[in-house]
Amino acid sequence: MTAQTYVPLPMGRCTSELRREAARFADAARDLALTEPVPTCPGWNLGDLVRHLRQGHEWATTILATRSTEFVLPGGDPVGAGADTSWTERVAGLVTREAAQDSRLLEPGPRARFVTEGADRLVETIEGIGPEVPVWAPHGKQNKEFWPRWAMYETTVHRADVDLLSGRPFELATDVALDCVDFCVVAFGVPEARPFHSPLFAEVPRGGETLSFRSAVAAPGRVSNWLVTCAPDGVRVTRDAPAGTPADATVVASPSDLLLVVKGRLRPRGPRVTVSGDRELLDFWLEHAVS
Repeated sequence: MTAQTYVPLPMGRCTSELRREAARFADAARDLALTEPVPTCPGWNLGDLVRHLRQGHEWATTILATRSTEFVLPGGDPVGAGADTSWTERVAGLVTREAAQDSRLLEPGPRARFVTEGADRLVETIEGIGPEVPVWAPHGKQNKEFWPRWAMYETTVHRADVDLLSGRPFELATDVALDCVDFCVVAFGVPEARPFHSPLFAEVPRGGETLSFRSAVAAPGRVSNWLVTCAPDGVRVTRDAPAGTPADATVVASPSDLLLVVKGRLRPRGPRVTVSGDRELLDFWLEHAVS
């Protein structure tokens, strides 16, 4: 990654967007059948996705509320349990384990509250802890700074899953979409984040291949393009590479669509996304890096 300083969205903006995205998720999921398959989350139905979102909020709340300075597994399992499984497999297993709790999600009202109450509790916990308090985070500063941005990003992506399932348009404010793209893409170049990537991430190329992800729209103070370099010593991510910087594969899309592409929710084909260069490299990256 570059050494340049990046200033993410303010914490208060992240928490307000978290609440807004949770409400949008709840509204989109309100009247759908829990058994409805979610195409962007293969193997999951809507009930699985609803539970997963709440589980994520509860996981972050637990870490912050207990001021934990060590990794805590979602669901309260002791650290070391299932050590031979990937993060993706652990999360999927937790969703399956809690499937028996569907009864509280059957009615639209309780289902919506189930989603929004989890987000509200997380925001209240974030606001109740000072920035100087040590708190474990997957990477970056070991305080609460990571969590509002992560929760906004995670909730936004899963709101997109429900919108795509129900046929609703998915749109974000430009600065929010660009910050979410940045959170996603930059993590590919952070060694500490590797355990949370797809199990297939180890198979991405290491021959110096480059991929450029570019927003068709910029916003003041926001990064609008990212250059991923698959170097022999590890993946590197450069924010706002100079104009004209070559790349083996380049993707250009609106900020909201770019988020869908980098998270594997939108295939980079058709009029909404422009791709140039090595499409096979891009497809391989998306199939192996994105979880």
